[in-house]
Amino acid sequence: MKQKLKTTTNCLSDIIGWLREGYIVSLYSSNKSSLFYFSNESLDEIKDEKIIYINLDNEPSLMEDSEWPWYIKNEGFVDYVSLDKLPTDKDNIYSLKL
Repeated sequence: MKQKLKTTTNCLSDIIGWLREGYIVSLYSSNKSSLFYFSNESLDEIKDEKIIYINLDNEPSLMEDSEWPWYIKNEGFVDYVSLDKLPTDKDNIYSLKL
């Protein structure tokens, strides 16, 4: 059964909290390349990791280096580069639109 994501009115704080809980987070918009963050740069294999895809079409500027990416990296999270190793189990995939 799919777990419910904990959310607040502070989206950036939610994202940092999810990363601390071990989620992979993807920020994307239709006019920018996707950004992926995780506590590790890569994984050898997916075990029970979960991913949250966050559509920022309404606020694509949040993907610029001076916005959310800076805060995420400042908290110690890195760009996730093992894009061939993303969760595929639908119970481990979440989608949000801001």
